[in-house]
Amino acid sequence: MSDDNNNDAQRSQVPTHVNLNPSTALDLSGLSDAERSQMLIDYKKGMLDLGLKAQELHVDVKALEVTLGTLTDTTRTVSQDGNSVTVSHTQTTSVGRTEIIMGNTESAKVGKLTKSQTGEKDWTPIYIIAGIIALVLIASAFAS
Repeated sequence: MSDDNNNDAQRSQVPTHVNLNPSTALDLSGLSDAERSQMLIDYKKGMLDLGLKAQELHVDVKALEVTLGTLTDTTRTVSQDGNSVTVSHTQTTSVGRTEIIMGNTESAKVGKLTKSQTGEKDWTPIYIIAGIIALVLIASAFAS
């Protein structure tokens, strides 16, 4: 009987199985106590990171929901007052990039954001200046 008590005392308190979800379990019985303990610590850290990411996504989704609601209400109010309105909004969050355009104008009906609305830089002036410089250099080369 004392051997049974010794065996119970020597048995590890570290679980040999981890339930990953209701239908999947990870068998850790082939690992030492130290390895199982480290694996459980890593698993719990991963679950905390996953929970944190889920909270970040939730906050970003709620912020987008509020933004959309505000833009919609403002657009509706201005339009009902008989005014023309185009509202555009772009944002990049952990959810992804969202581009919104709404209103009662032709540009809103087209639904295409301009380059400045999407945050793209307009390189046209740079290209024009580079072209003029190239023409001046070519002209000066032929003049010599």
